[in-house]
Amino acid sequence: MSVATDSLKSARRLLGNARARLLGRPPDYLWLEVAGGLPEFPPRLGPLRRRLSPLSPGPSLEELREALDAVLYDGRPSGVVLRVRRLDAGWAALEELRGELARFREAGGRVVSYLREDADSRAYYLACAADEVFAAPLAALGITGLRTRVVFAREALERAGLRAEVLAVSPYKSAYDALARAGFSREAREQALRLLDGRFSELVGAVSRARGMPEEAVRGLIDRAPLAAREALEAGLLDGVCYEDELPGRLGGAKVAGWREARRSLRVPPGRPRRRKVGLVSVSGVIVRGRSRSLPAPIPFLGGEQAGAESVAAALRVAERDRRVAAVLLHVESRGGDALASDLIWREVARLRRSKPVVVLMGNFAASGGYYVGVAADRIVARRNTLTGSIGVVLVRPVAKELYGRLGLRPEALQRGKNAAILDPATDPGPGELEALRRQMEHAYREFRQRVVEGRGIPQERLEGLAGGRVWTGEEARREGLVDATGGFREALRLAGELGGVGVDGPGAVLPISPRRQDLPAPPAPGREGVARPLAGPWAIMPYDVCDTG
Repeated sequence: MSVATDSLKSARRLLGNARARLLGRPPDYLWLEVAGGLPEFPPRLGPLRRRLSPLSPGPSLEELREALDAVLYDGRPSGVVLRVRRLDAGWAALEELRGELARFREAGGRVVSYLREDADSRAYYLACAADEVFAAPLAALGITGLRTRVVFAREALERAGLRAEVLAVSPYKSAYDALARAGFSREAREQALRLLDGRFSELVGAVSRARGMPEEAVRGLIDRAPLAAREALEAGLLDGVCYEDELPGRLGGAKVAGWREARRSLRVPPGRPRRRKVGLVSVSGVIVRGRSRSLPAPIPFLGGEQAGAESVAAALRVAERDRRVAAVLLHVESRGGDALASDLIWREVARLRRSKPVVVLMGNFAASGGYYVGVAADRIVARRNTLTGSIGVVLVRPVAKELYGRLGLRPEALQRGKNAAILDPATDPGPGELEALRRQMEHAYREFRQRVVEGRGIPQERLEGLAGGRVWTGEEARREGLVDATGGFREALRLAGELGGVGVDGPGAVLPISPRRQDLPAPPAPGREGVARPLAGPWAIMPYDVCDTG
């Protein structure tokens, strides 16, 4: 069935190439919209999410890779113009796209960036990967640097009669410090500053190399920012200031057309029938029990996307049974989540690896539970800017006794068993209950560490200095042995192809795998404890999005 499908796709591509010849020469440059979060693959948004989203989600990295490949394969266009605006992508995603642009330029393509709107640090980090950078006359270059901000809510919760008992394996595991503390712990501050320094060095170095100026000069310009477009031009950060309609003239009178308009005139690689492929399974969002789901709107600590253990396990089992799948590429874009759910996915990866090789590709975040799920894989590939590690567990016990009192609520309970009220928010947890919760957390942490020891071959004594909730960049993780290599999608796919003994060049090498509905057990009916359940057990989750743009 796969070979027949591939043959049909190849025939369609050949017909498209014939049509492209009839349509004549494509434009000199193609506009590529670069906006939004730059997810690895096109997101599957439900109708409600699409309606609630005020803006287009923007292209995925996969779509941009395919567009650049198509321009190179055709060979007639001179290059592409990136229209960079409303960019909210993670640093690892930006790194991936910068790598693709470098590959495009090395192959002879030309890249021009156009900043139609104000550009912050991450937008310029991407834009300066081009041969030339232009901006609209009134656009501002807001490369003001990077910052990390955490809103600590302990005092606000106390005013409302609420508090949170947070048990963590170490001060570095600071996922719920925002609920329980009034500020950074010494360890959390130290870690955030280290990551901030590393990412700031990445930004400064990238600008320095792209614009041919000393790093000290770049730091000076950052401290002066935001800069008006003409100031940025004078400082050497831009190559020109013009309106969008003037850009073709700045490119020597080149014809510039939009991607959707021009793609039909491009010849594309026809591909070939493949009996065996690399299966693609994704773990995207906070890891939870049950099925994967896309929430109508993001929820604090739970996000908008949820990777359900049952859905991911079902996809991995489909990959295991499918004879077309020679190896599996497991894409992980997750800060972590429920420790039990993470362990269930880990088990499926470990089991699958016995019959087929598994390679993990880390996105912007593959930390805590997101790291846990991949440690049994044959290889792990991270971007340099991926945030990973955070090997640790945290547990939150909400306390609303004072709030009940303020509202005039007087709950009375009868129980048998000393710890029967262990998760009742209307009561203060006693020493015995807290000790029981701590034992549960420490058990999960021991299991987590053991998975890493077995999967990564890191001795327990050396792992102690890497674990405890410590977060690492992808490059740091590679040096410490937490991952095997730094690279992007192509590197991970190449490794999977090598291990599976299949070629991965050209289109059609990847088989996306989604579980069929019949592969999923029916979702459990919501019960009275449905709201409290996510916090009932230990969580393996990373603290916060460090090094966000200021």
